[in-house]
Amino acid sequence: MTARYNYWKHLAMSVLFSKYSDEVQIALATAYTGYFDASGHPAQQKAITVAGFASTVKKWNRFDVEWTKILRSEGIDLFRMTDFVNNSGDFAIGWKDETQKRKDFIARLMKCLENNVNKAFRTTLVIADYNKANKLYELKEFVGRPYALCCMVCTFTLRKWAKKKNAERRLLYYFEDGDFDKGNFEQMHKAAYGVRPQFLDKSRAIAFQSADFAAWKIRNSIESALRDDHTIEKGVRLLQSVEMLSRIPKDAGALNYESLLQYCAAWKVPKRQSK
Repeated sequence: MTARYNYWKHLAMSVLFSKYSDEVQIALATAYTGYFDASGHPAQQKAITVAGFASTVKKWNRFDVEWTKILRSEGIDLFRMTDFVNNSGDFAIGWKDETQKRKDFIARLMKCLENNVNKAFRTTLVIADYNKANKLYELKEFVGRPYALCCMVCTFTLRKWAKKKNAERRLLYYFEDGDFDKGNFEQMHKAAYGVRPQFLDKSRAIAFQSADFAAWKIRNSIESALRDDHTIEKGVRLLQSVEMLSRIPKDAGALNYESLLQYCAAWKVPKRQSK
């Protein structure tokens, strides 16, 4: 007899990972879970990125064990990219100016990620271009504010990918709780799909730590490319800095003014009325 997909067991596994001791049903082998986090604030940064990864329950369980083992080997309880780059939090002692140690540590984490996820999804929005397009079209009202827009694009591409794999009904996805404009995203998601998106605190799922890394890394690279002092040489270094993420299959893109205008046309977003 074919094993039936068990939503509640999938839900439990997606939150508890290796702490879930019951045997996973065969049907969960083709169930997917996605975890997403955001980097950037529309009032403070030039860009905002929402990024995450989707994988099977079995692989996320393995990721949970391997990622935690790497952190523990360095005396780290929680990986946060802002702590890592600023030598704060768990990285306050013994990490500053330790270039090779830092490179080796990130390489180990990325190898764990590469081996345990099926696909990456990320969207970056240039804030100045969003504001410019929003003056011409009712972007904020029909598509959402910057965070919601990025989340909705990631959601759309994730669900489209799952549908191609005949796994849309065996898909769960979570966004890290507490990000700015969460309520706006909830409204947009419910309008599009009939239900509100699911949120989890970052401490509830180690998978969010990988999403945090990807979102910060991509946003930082794009913001660096937007600076007035950007050069070809700096561009090459930026590409090298995100090369480790490029080895993972992805659906990714950056929304600038031109692409936003194309979206407005495709989504039939109304133009703003002249005052």
